[in-house]
Amino acid sequence: MKTIKRWILCCLLWVCSDPCLSAEWINVILLPDSFNAFDCHQPGVEFKVAEKSSVGILGRFDCDTDRSTYGSTNESVSNTFSRVLIPWRYSRKGAFQDGTLIQALVGVEKSKFRSALGSKADVTFVDFGLHYGYQWFWSSGFNVSAMAGVAYLVETNSSQEIAQNETSDVIDYLEKNTETNIHGGIGVILGWVF
Repeated sequence: MKTIKRWILCCLLWVCSDPCLSAEWINVILLPDSFNAFDCHQPGVEFKVAEKSSVGILGRFDCDTDRSTYGSTNESVSNTFSRVLIPWRYSRKGAFQDGTLIQALVGVEKSKFRSALGSKADVTFVDFGLHYGYQWFWSSGFNVSAMAGVAYLVETNSSQEIAQNETSDVIDYLEKNTETNIHGGIGVILGWVF
């Protein structure tokens, strides 16, 4: 057990060595939910772990929305949405410097869909993503990152209970939003580095 604790401590010290020597090593971030009625903004934090890279965590828990897994929403279906993402970002000019970036991320998301007629669908996905973009940092600490890329959602658990009188568009929507999928995406992340 002592060996495991020492190994964990060494890993933590290695990961934190660059940030401890840096004046600006933490970035408080917000992923605005601009495409889904602004219901589920996702706050987080990002840490500089090397001169040109950072690792973060962001997410949202139990947000009531009409958000879909991907694609268009359905007005007859509500969703209780939760997601946690861990992004790793690399920028050739420096972790918290203006320039192009590549971001890879992994995470988990859950949706609990409920229709107006009583149908239910619950799904859990493991998320993988790869994005390319540009980041801007101002001397005040404010920063903006704009990215585009691809997301791959792997369904790990799902269930459906379809009401007897459910409409066909809601049935199709629930089936589509509980399946493994790959889709493109764009986004903007706002931050404050200090």
